[in-house]
Amino acid sequence: MNDRELLKPLIDQLLALADRPDQEPKKQLWARFNALQPVDKVPVCITFEGIPAPQWDLLFGADHLQCQTELARQIEFDLERRVWMAHNVPDDHVVWPAILVSATEAAPPDWGVPLEWRPSNDPLGAKEIVAPFADRIDLRKLRHPHTEIDEPATQDRLAQAAQLVDHRLAVHPRYPTLGQAVFDDAVRLRGMEQIFLDLIDRPQLIHELMRFITDSVVADHQRRQDRGWINAPPDPSGRYQMVPTFRHIAAYLPPDFADRKPLLRDEWAYVTAQMSAGLGPEMYAQFVHQYNCRLAELFTAGTVYYHGCEQLDQKLDSIARLPNLRRHHVSPWSSVELAADTFQGSVLLEVHAHPTEVFFGAEPDDMKREIERLLKSAAGHPLCLNLSDIHSLGGNPHTLSTWAQIAQDTVQNYP
Repeated sequence: MNDRELLKPLIDQLLALADRPDQEPKKQLWARFNALQPVDKVPVCITFEGIPAPQWDLLFGADHLQCQTELARQIEFDLERRVWMAHNVPDDHVVWPAILVSATEAAPPDWGVPLEWRPSNDPLGAKEIVAPFADRIDLRKLRHPHTEIDEPATQDRLAQAAQLVDHRLAVHPRYPTLGQAVFDDAVRLRGMEQIFLDLIDRPQLIHELMRFITDSVVADHQRRQDRGWINAPPDPSGRYQMVPTFRHIAAYLPPDFADRKPLLRDEWAYVTAQMSAGLGPEMYAQFVHQYNCRLAELFTAGTVYYHGCEQLDQKLDSIARLPNLRRHHVSPWSSVELAADTFQGSVLLEVHAHPTEVFFGAEPDDMKREIERLLKSAAGHPLCLNLSDIHSLGGNPHTLSTWAQIAQDTVQNYP
């Protein structure tokens, strides 16, 4: 069989799942939640999209991808995961009758110096930053990078994808960006150990580096908007955005969305500074927060998401002042109580269960107790309940189903 024929059964299943009567309530649940409107239940979400590919071999077998071309295999893998999750895991993911296809970059962003990682010789080892400014920061070497899309190649790629799915699914591009993690960019340029010394010995030089990076990212976002390279794909109904950010799922589209080109304010900004985990609250405010504010100011429709897998309790006073903040990541190492007390219901809490405990040793009663604790800690503040950062299924993929069902049963009693 050719790739189109191989994909047909998966497309049939996806369309049938997308047509189920439970899908519209899920869309409304997430859209109302992301709009900070009252909802009937706490949304429950498992971030299956981030589970490493080898873990899916437990479900599908080592040679489960049958398509031949790279694009077809990417679509096949995407559809396989979504179909399996919809059939087996009772969380609140929406089954969209659509696919996202990566746009083709004309060239990678050019900072004037290389940004590289050195892999480990140990297959379980961590990669290492190769910092071009490890010896000294030389701003004269830097260039302002920008995202550059090969539009003819992207259109050709989208057309190929549409043919592979026999035009039965909507096809949308996913555009690359410079992101919204300017301190992490600074660390990649200087190196983790060295930048922490610089914060004490050469603070003004770090401010100059942060200004350069922030200026670059702000300009790139504005340039993307001018060219229409915005990530806000509409669902086929034209009512919802299929938010291409983990755990966000769906949002209402602005009433005028169909009558204009997409704008930066339609995107959900993923502001983060995880490499600043070692900074105290004062240094964070001085060297990170003020630059994050410049990025957040661009997203005027209130679509800023602050992501942090690290412990953020001591930095909440700064994060709470981030412009246009709508959603805040509360990791298993952060305090739900403190986040709820800080934001007082003005920001959505994206609350996370502990994935290692869930997949390595937790019994159903343990899962229930943790979920009850998280819900109680939020004290009625708006939250969604999440299981994310799943790097291993612990040999049992059906733990996904068990946790999701326990979470759904437990949230029914949440105010």
